[in-house]
Amino acid sequence: MDVTTKALAKPSTGQNITAFLRRQLARQEVAILIPLIALIAVFTLRNPAMLNPITVTSILRTMAFPGLIGMGMVMLMITGEIDLSTASVMSLTAVLAAVLIRDVGLPVWFAVVCSLGVAVLIGLFNALLTVKVGVHAILTTLGVGFAVRGISYLFSNGLPIYPLPEEVGFLGSLRPLGTSVAFVLMLGVMVVVQIALNQTRFGASLFATGSNRLAADICGINTGRVKAICFVLTSFLAGCSGLLYMSQLPLPSGDPIIGKNLELDIIGGVILGGVSFFGGRGSAIGTLLGVLLMQVVRTGMVVARLDPWWQVPALGVLMVAAASVDVIRHKRYER
Repeated sequence: MDVTTKALAKPSTGQNITAFLRRQLARQEVAILIPLIALIAVFTLRNPAMLNPITVTSILRTMAFPGLIGMGMVMLMITGEIDLSTASVMSLTAVLAAVLIRDVGLPVWFAVVCSLGVAVLIGLFNALLTVKVGVHAILTTLGVGFAVRGISYLFSNGLPIYPLPEEVGFLGSLRPLGTSVAFVLMLGVMVVVQIALNQTRFGASLFATGSNRLAADICGINTGRVKAICFVLTSFLAGCSGLLYMSQLPLPSGDPIIGKNLELDIIGGVILGGVSFFGGRGSAIGTLLGVLLMQVVRTGMVVARLDPWWQVPALGVLMVAAASVDVIRHKRYER
């Protein structure tokens, strides 16, 4: 091969840069940054208060709860399953803890352990019906969600349960990094989940289960156990979110409306973060950015003094767009 041929065979610097940029833009974590930055810029131009420290702190505190649950949901959806009962689990854990503390007289720590234990049992029940019985996860978790929310209202008679001891609000009163304990916990869990997905055998089994369950079974992966673990972890994180939400209320109480309508933020954030409905793809970092995007839209529309009734349609359009991209990617992959 002569010098001219070698020069033609070797990619130029410009081609290398172009190829690198294409690879980066193909990553969902990078791709989602573009609309996120664009929206922040638009809202800031509309009202500079968008970047006010108070506004930024409010966004970070609010995204902590769907973000924390989303760290479990991303693992579950990578396996090809979904949980629509998480917001209801938030409500029940808060209400149950409040009942055990105020009416039964249990110590705060023991009431918290009992409430989280119930959240774990709900996750196990979801896994039993979905994995063992074979009921579709959407039907299972939707029905369980309705039942759990109903139990919350029965325990509380539809009213907040208070007064509670001052120590119940201790964690909620802390402001690490100027945000909240829930936000810091979400970041910590995100790091753990991202490492688990990329660096551990368990993470590999999640992707294998979601990509091709039959092949995963043949390779010796217990796909049923993998899914059950993800159901339990998701429900457990939902319970943690419910208790932390309760501690942050102006008056700490077990309110049955905790987590109401939060499913949109949880599922929407995970989908926007690049997790596939078909399983086999997703990341914790992408989920974090997806949840952040959802909250930026919510807060930005208020700060920009836009009609608040446009919030839900705007978020719906984002979810439909993300789902459409997911379907297109899946069809290309099948080809």
